Amino acid sequence: MEASKTQRQKRIDSILFLYILEFGGDFVRGTDVSEETYLDVEELIKHSDEIEEILDKSLTNWKLNRLNLVDKAILKYSVYEMKYKNIPYQVSINEAIEITKIYSDIDGKQAAFNNKVLDKAKDLINESK
Repeated sequence: MEASKTQRQKRIDSILFLYILEFGGDFVRGTDVSEETYLDVEELIKHSDEIEEILDKSLTNWKLNRLNLVDKAILKYSVYEMKYKNIPYQVSINEAIEITKIYSDIDGKQAAFNNKVLDKAKDLINESK
């Protein structure tokens, strides 16, 4: 039921949509995802170029297109939250790291990597205000 979804589950739903889009899938509305999730993903897509620019500048010795698609979706959603939804930085970064631990952190290093990238992204977002 939509009403019982936590904020984390709504984030995961949005990240799942981004992952599907990155994988070449379509953005299709379904019945078990909140309208807020659809609106967030649509808004993120509108700002995708700017979000990717922030992430490119936040990556050291990496390119965004080299990241696995799960981490790319997690990072993009966190930057979107910090820049466009005005979610407090620590909340968004902590949620992204916890989601990384669940879905991507096989060797214990990915959460630290994503944390470092998002910390740099946070600084870039602050500079642009």
